[in-house]
Amino acid sequence: MRAHITDRETLQTITPAQILAYLRCKGAEKADEWPDKATFWQYGRTELLVPLSTRFADYAMRVAELLAQLEKTEDRSQLLIVEDILRSGFDIIRIRNVSEDARQGMLNLMRGVEFVAKARDMLAAAACSAATHKSSYPGRRPQDADRFMEGVRFGKTEQGSFVLQLLAPVAPELYIQGRLDELPEEEPYERRVVPTLQSGLEALNLAAQRSEIDRDAAHFLEAAPQGLTSNLCDAVTGMYDSLQPQYIEVGITYSANRRRPRPLARISVDSGYIPLIREASAYIRASGHEQEEAQLVRGYVVRLASEDPASSGEIAVKDLMTRHPRLLKVELPEEEYKKALSAHEARQLVELSGTITRTGRDFRLVPDAPLAIVEAPADAPADLR
Repeated sequence: MRAHITDRETLQTITPAQILAYLRCKGAEKADEWPDKATFWQYGRTELLVPLSTRFADYAMRVAELLAQLEKTEDRSQLLIVEDILRSGFDIIRIRNVSEDARQGMLNLMRGVEFVAKARDMLAAAACSAATHKSSYPGRRPQDADRFMEGVRFGKTEQGSFVLQLLAPVAPELYIQGRLDELPEEEPYERRVVPTLQSGLEALNLAAQRSEIDRDAAHFLEAAPQGLTSNLCDAVTGMYDSLQPQYIEVGITYSANRRRPRPLARISVDSGYIPLIREASAYIRASGHEQEEAQLVRGYVVRLASEDPASSGEIAVKDLMTRHPRLLKVELPEEEYKKALSAHEARQLVELSGTITRTGRDFRLVPDAPLAIVEAPADAPADLR
């Protein structure tokens, strides 16, 4: 006997937008409408009424009736239907770890935490790649990526070895007279992230297979446009290092809010490729000349070098604005160099903005504004005061 959902609060949490997205995804068609009140949908041989506001006094009752009809039409549990409706506005990434511990229904706590962190890093790598299409992100993430990751939700784990769920929100797209309005060829950034994760993982597998044959690491670097980055390599190898599974499978279910339906994706990374992928990450980071967008740098002057301090000189600034502090070399003219020298002697913070370039492990800032000495706020961390 299947459970029926009757709790009013639970029914009220299901929004009209979620119901409509679910019905469109299932192929239902709008048959009629009662302006500002409800719409009527034809789903197979069933006609469904969808109330358009949660403020209606009978909203919960109408949703309960709709769920009962869907249960009969789809011949499956209301609990499963509600779960799908509530998640219709998300791309769902399922990361499945197949290991001996997972088969027993438990995981080592510390290694499990690391596994979750690396799963987060994997999605963050795709978010960075979707923003700027670089092959490596050694420092601060692009702002678009940070905003995207703030919206990601951690779903409940599932049965079947050990399955993590990451939920990435996807906003609905507007219809005009039954058709989608003309949209730009390139999708909005938020819609590109999860497809970039899929293409990056597929490219990672293909590059590993090809380099296994000819030992050419260039296969990894050439796949940067598909989303293959050193960060993605590090996240995948980190997941293997944390739990040592037989394999990791990433499944992607795309949101019903997407304009063009996408099929379920499933990518499995074989443990045999992990040594290659680890080497590839180091190769990507050490290769070429990477350039980041203009950004703000704040930190301490830790090194000065000048043949003639009265003319110009090079300084090294410990950038504290990134998750992992890094040293940036900056060439300054006479007055700016003197200011940096004064800041160094007084242990004062300096602020610079400009474009950061990277060659191998060295970072260099090309300033677009004068160096400034700043006062750290009283509530700033110790290393910023």
